[in-house]
Amino acid sequence: MKPFSLLLGLGVLLSSPLLAYGRAAADKQVPGEPYTVGYSTRGLLINDVPRVLTTGAIHYPRSTPEMWDSLMKKAKLGGLNTIDTYVFWNIHEPTKGDYDFATDRANLPLFLRTARDNGLFVMLRIGPYVCSEWNFGGFPQWLRHEPDVVFRTYSKSFMDNMRRFIGKVVSVTRKYMPEYGGPIIGMQIENEYGDHQWEFGEDGNRYADWCGDTAQSFNISVPWIMCRQYYPVAGVIPTQNDFYCDQYLDRYHEQYPQFPDMWTEMWPGWFQRWGEAAPYRPIEDISYAVAKWFAYGGTYVSYYMYQGGTNFGRTSGPFILTSYDYDGFIDEYGLENWPKYLHLRELHRVLLDNAPFITGNPVPEPQPLGNRQETSARVYGNGDEYLAFLVNTAERSNITVVFDQVEIDLHRWSVTLVRKRRGERYPTILYNTATLSPDVRRAQAHPSGFETIGGVVETESIRELSIGIPRSSDMHVHATQPLEHISVTDDRTDYLWYRTTVSNPCSEAGQLVLKDAGDVAYAFIDDRALGMRHGRQDSLATFAFDVPKGFKNDTVTVSILSQTMGMAHNQQHMESYARGLLGSVTLCGRDITEGKWLMMPGLSSKSKDQEAPPAIDSVHWTSYRGKSGSHFRWYAIKLDADKLLADSDARFAVDLSSMSKGQLWINQHHLGRYWLRLAPSKQDYSPCQHCEYGGWFWPDSTCRQKCGEISQRYYHLPRSYLTAKSYLYVMEEISGRPENIAIAKRVSRLPKEEEEERGEWKDVLCRVVLAVCAAAALLGLGAAARMLYDQYAARRGYLRIEEEE
Repeated sequence: MKPFSLLLGLGVLLSSPLLAYGRAAADKQVPGEPYTVGYSTRGLLINDVPRVLTTGAIHYPRSTPEMWDSLMKKAKLGGLNTIDTYVFWNIHEPTKGDYDFATDRANLPLFLRTARDNGLFVMLRIGPYVCSEWNFGGFPQWLRHEPDVVFRTYSKSFMDNMRRFIGKVVSVTRKYMPEYGGPIIGMQIENEYGDHQWEFGEDGNRYADWCGDTAQSFNISVPWIMCRQYYPVAGVIPTQNDFYCDQYLDRYHEQYPQFPDMWTEMWPGWFQRWGEAAPYRPIEDISYAVAKWFAYGGTYVSYYMYQGGTNFGRTSGPFILTSYDYDGFIDEYGLENWPKYLHLRELHRVLLDNAPFITGNPVPEPQPLGNRQETSARVYGNGDEYLAFLVNTAERSNITVVFDQVEIDLHRWSVTLVRKRRGERYPTILYNTATLSPDVRRAQAHPSGFETIGGVVETESIRELSIGIPRSSDMHVHATQPLEHISVTDDRTDYLWYRTTVSNPCSEAGQLVLKDAGDVAYAFIDDRALGMRHGRQDSLATFAFDVPKGFKNDTVTVSILSQTMGMAHNQQHMESYARGLLGSVTLCGRDITEGKWLMMPGLSSKSKDQEAPPAIDSVHWTSYRGKSGSHFRWYAIKLDADKLLADSDARFAVDLSSMSKGQLWINQHHLGRYWLRLAPSKQDYSPCQHCEYGGWFWPDSTCRQKCGEISQRYYHLPRSYLTAKSYLYVMEEISGRPENIAIAKRVSRLPKEEEEERGEWKDVLCRVVLAVCAAAALLGLGAAARMLYDQYAARRGYLRIEEEE
């Protein structure tokens, strides 16, 4: 057995990691060997045994395959035994009938094998609607063109395609089912449909029932779930998504007494849009919500997200950052977010060490603690041996209670986990959600950050390529008014050029007004730039550009570059989602909507790929002269990849703080959109002004961080995308200083040297105190010492769990 955790010279046996790993070794029969999966009211059953499942979402397309093994190992060390992921239809079937389950980040089978090889289960959430702040909610663009299609309701065209894709996923993943020793223990159909079902009336009800029937028709060996599903659907387990979910359980137990309590999305952070301050959720509140869930009967929790990752390319939803970090337990670069990671790891260990109490007993009734209605105890077990959750829901008041002969301080808005073993006189406090260990506090004082790497960007050899406004002869789409943006581009590019030539109505200064436009527009008259305007997510806007004096010709040419910033990911009737110039176009008061309009998808007619940069040796790039230049320029910047890759553990980012807005590539890989928008300043934005946990958390009202700073300055540069001859390609839409672009290293700030030194002192202290305890035992003082320590530890409200060796 490992040494006791010790305090003030007195020892007490805690939930030893060695015991935990001993239990884990027994459980390690699966995945890897054939097993069965079922469910009971007290949990998912693995080989007929109910299990406590600690789960975290890691989305395979949001990290590179080379990262997957490390991510899963860290997740397991963080106390997880299950990985959750959506299945993203639009990366697997970008063209109807043409599937890809093997290329780069679409390699779902490799992801499943990696989970299996790490001894982790997988909850596979097929959808195929996933929301996820992902472009078009995961739907492929071609689905919009299916005859008479209406998304997510009783529409034959939609349901036929949905069933066909789910069938393909089941076929691809069947070898990873339990009967083959695979990691999959459950599948999800649809996603949060309860939020929209009512909007479709009876067709919504029929579609929900069809989802249940369709799921069952595949005859697989694992349960199906539907998350946030308020209307009963036969054959599927309804599950919960929210910041807190214990409040749903009383009603759930009445309505679904046969099903386990599953929390499929516990939101420990939130996503971020361009121009927003960074969301943050206090770790005390996260652990409080999770502990309370298990206190009230939960057996399954999944963090959305455990590792958020990156929205590479054009995969983000409307105005969502390229970074999908989500303030997860592991950041988008694959490094631990130490405060959150450590604090919840300790809770996971306590829950897993004591899982038989949770799954082996019925959901406990609350027991009052004192005369305060905010405090209660939920006890799994009996008076001789139990695991108890002592809950204080008071938002501002610490409360002292007496529980099983021990006086215990319950911190406000906290849960204290208490364990009593058979034969012990007093219970032992295992964990308190509001008490942060020294390691966690130290990690908070040393946050992760970035360090610039010098000498790897060859600024003296930057090349540039001006794109310019295309000629009318290059615009081959003609119409009598502006066409809807996505119907022309088919979402193969963000960009669509519009052009018309009209008689000049501007005798004086005036305005060019685009009504009902979105998402972004750049306007030009006779190739003279008027500026850029942008809207907001999920809504159209009116864009007004000032037109100066000076246009004297009889006719003027109006050119507008329309840009989408990701397609809708969560709204009704997504099939009719529209962007571009949808309303009237007026110039100096004259309506010019009707007329001869020319259109061209993409930025340039010279590129076969409407998004990708021209290869460095394929067109005439010129040397960069140190001037920022006009709109729409490519910059090619050579990197010293050998120097970067010499650091075998480094995680890289591109610092684009010297640029404005555009697209970023490394070699042939599209890293994503960039936009250097500032978040509101602290004095101008209420959610930036306070962050004290206690009371219900909501990301739009509290705890916003990095106020007044650029929403996203650094952009993930995966190691695996670097080659011996590596070029950054930067397409700048406005202006910038490419010579100031830098490569930075993402660093974890857990002070390892201090940790190692402290570990040596702990080892010495541990040996001394063990000797003292042994001597005390010989003198018959062990029981008295233990009693004194128990009383102290109870009041202290926290006992630290030893780290693994």
